[in-house]
Amino acid sequence: MKLAAGYRNASTTKSAAEFRSLTRTLCVVSVLAHGGCAHVGYDDAIESLSHFRPLAQSSQVRYAPGAEAFARQVAALLPAATAHVETMHYRPFRDEPVVYVCGNDACFHRFVDPRWNFTAAVVYDNRLLLAPRLFDREPQRLVPILLHELSHLHMGQVRGHYSLGIPVWFHEGLASFVAHGGGADLASDEQAWAAAASQHYFLPDEQHLPWQSRRMADDWKLPVSVFYRQALLFVRWLHRRDPQAFRRLLISLQNGADFDAAFAQAYQANPARAAAAFFDRGPPEPKTIHAVKGEQP
Repeated sequence: MKLAAGYRNASTTKSAAEFRSLTRTLCVVSVLAHGGCAHVGYDDAIESLSHFRPLAQSSQVRYAPGAEAFARQVAALLPAATAHVETMHYRPFRDEPVVYVCGNDACFHRFVDPRWNFTAAVVYDNRLLLAPRLFDREPQRLVPILLHELSHLHMGQVRGHYSLGIPVWFHEGLASFVAHGGGADLASDEQAWAAAASQHYFLPDEQHLPWQSRRMADDWKLPVSVFYRQALLFVRWLHRRDPQAFRRLLISLQNGADFDAAFAQAYQANPARAAAAFFDRGPPEPKTIHAVKGEQP
């Protein structure tokens, strides 16, 4: 969903001007086709966001005209959502998260191109913006999408907005993992594994180089929804394989470590080879329930 953490530490080899130009073109989120997040570089960003009013019940929620009722829903959810993300990231937010809520599509599309069909976006260097469709058309996605974007925001606060130092598959896999699948919910596990069985799956670079072009779903000829789901499957497996290694990896990344070095130190493995082995192995076998005589199977 979100353009996760930041470009602040992206590449020391590019000038600031080149880097700003590059980041304006980046766009990834919890499902490009039906809702996600983006980085948008409109010149009037700060001025426009300043017109959102703080909610009386919570200064962490700000709303555009007509969105106060939506904002109250977010305020009720935000404390628990924040606590969950902090638990999953093993540390508190550096700054209290602030959520901006739009009351109509025109408001949201002022900041996010309607062609992207997003439900949420992290814009203007870690401002989290929610579209009204999460309240009136897709309310079942509000909590998972909020969690997904908050995960991006959390990482963005310590690494910079959707950091180029972290590959897209990990940005999106982590946010979807934190959100219990939110953001990767437009494809199923079965669809993700079916694609992998046909040799269509993402594969991390042998060496992640932040100054090179980001590798997205199109690079593996995958629908964005399937790419996000595969990223979730792999990140979830990394956690299940060794929760302590996963903790070390995430803490190291949040401390600014190089991605490849942090992964190797945590798992004693290369991410590309680990992912290839994971997808080649196929889905886990379903658990077999053995019936005991005299009991219902």
